Amino acid sequence: MENKNLNIKKLTGISALLVHAAKIDEEYSNKEKKIILDFLTNFTDDNKTKENILKEAELLESDSNQILDFTNSIKKDSV
Repeated sequence: MENKNLNIKKLTGISALLVHAAKIDEEYSNKEKKIILDFLTNFTDDNKTKENILKEAELLESDSNQILDFTNSIKKDSV
């Protein structure tokens, strides 16, 4: 599978939201990380790319202001 419509910035933001949801119970397990990586498989088969997106998403998630900015961006794009 090639990188179909791969937009790293948007995928990172969406993945950050998934990381945030996974951390709501204060446990972020390897199983949850695998689920997010499996989601990213819909956009790329390149494991390095998926892992880089997840790492960036985890950093993004740790800054709640950036998460808020991203969700606002999604709202604007969908209108």
